[in-house]
Amino acid sequence: MYKSIFKGITLIVLVLMSVVLTYKIWNFKPNLANVDNAITKSSTALSPKNLDNIHSAFLPYQVISYKEHDIQGTKDKEHLMEYIDNLSGKKLISINKKPFDVNYISKGMREQFIILDYANEMPLSMYLTDILDSTFKNDVNETFNRLIIDSHSKENLILYAVTNQQTMIAIEMNASSEAFNSFIKSSEKSMEDYAGIITNAQTTNEKTSIYVPKQPAESKRYSYLADIINVDDINKAVLGDKNSIIERKDKNGTKTYNSNTGIVKVNNNELYKFNNLSEVNHAKPRPFIHLINSFNFISEHGGFTDDYRYFDIKQSDSAISYQMFFKGYPVFDEKQLSEINVVWGDKDVYEYKRGLYSTSVAVPSTKDIEKLPSAEEVRFNLASSREYQFDKVSNMMVGFKMVYSDEDTIQSTLSFQPEWFVKYNNEWKLYQDGRLV
Repeated sequence: MYKSIFKGITLIVLVLMSVVLTYKIWNFKPNLANVDNAITKSSTALSPKNLDNIHSAFLPYQVISYKEHDIQGTKDKEHLMEYIDNLSGKKLISINKKPFDVNYISKGMREQFIILDYANEMPLSMYLTDILDSTFKNDVNETFNRLIIDSHSKENLILYAVTNQQTMIAIEMNASSEAFNSFIKSSEKSMEDYAGIITNAQTTNEKTSIYVPKQPAESKRYSYLADIINVDDINKAVLGDKNSIIERKDKNGTKTYNSNTGIVKVNNNELYKFNNLSEVNHAKPRPFIHLINSFNFISEHGGFTDDYRYFDIKQSDSAISYQMFFKGYPVFDEKQLSEINVVWGDKDVYEYKRGLYSTSVAVPSTKDIEKLPSAEEVRFNLASSREYQFDKVSNMMVGFKMVYSDEDTIQSTLSFQPEWFVKYNNEWKLYQDGRLV
């Protein structure tokens, strides 16, 4: 009897509690008095989107298929990686140095060959061993920026590395020409029409011409939300323990971080610069022999936050420069915020400079723009201009101009607009309305 009464009372109490709780939930009004309504820029920890792949960091910027004056090409990263994968891990049968002369080029590749173009010179020995993982006993000291692949003269592939001394290194690989040709046939389906440009005596034949898209396909401006890379994460890698770092800020908003190992300056939360105090002597930098060191340094702290690739050696300070790529095209910024630059000292990194912006998620809208001028129009305007010496043009390519904006949006954005870029007198310049700016 008492047990039944107790159960009844308990049930009534539970019902009453449920009614009260339901009433409070439906009538709840949050207190917003102490909430900060300001929208702040997002900050992201270092997170390598490039997966720190050495193949990706030293990837060619385009592949060209030349077949009896029919020129096709692509900058698609996936296809470029497939070409490198097909050349990687092979045994090298022979390496021979030859003059760059049509008489030394086999008949099989005079009208049909593949070109891999690289944005800047790099040591051939390093590339064969560290990038292609090939085994060989020959010591090759030359640098190159173009590989020509002959898959029609022999059963094995022959690579010709074109050097800046107008010589070539012929490399025979233990790789099947027949299998490679089958791969080429499938990859050509996604290529577009290209044209060869002659600018000086060094680009007068089909093996040395500058190859560019006849009519660039990109005609949209893309926008992405901008992530700000967390400075503390980079400082932890280059300056050490956070407790040993002294932070200062001046009137202009420049932040300075000091530790026993180095000094960091951050300008406007967009440009990061580290100097190593233990590397005071960098008067005789040798950037080519430190390309792998620079890659390892950036990779060790997850510094490849977007698709960055080896792109240049700066003339001013011999900095090894990695450029951001977007949709297969290089990204240029007037403040160099799309670059990662490393100056190597005697034994370690001397200076490390980079932009602090990274792409987050795409803004839903894209904007159509006017079609870019054709390759022939760009060539004609520059060649006929009295303002420029056309023989100083050493490269041309389509790329994206990056623009940062924090106006008219609730969060800052990065916009990418396709443009022509021209390497004139060893400096990359934006082409606009017939002029280089």
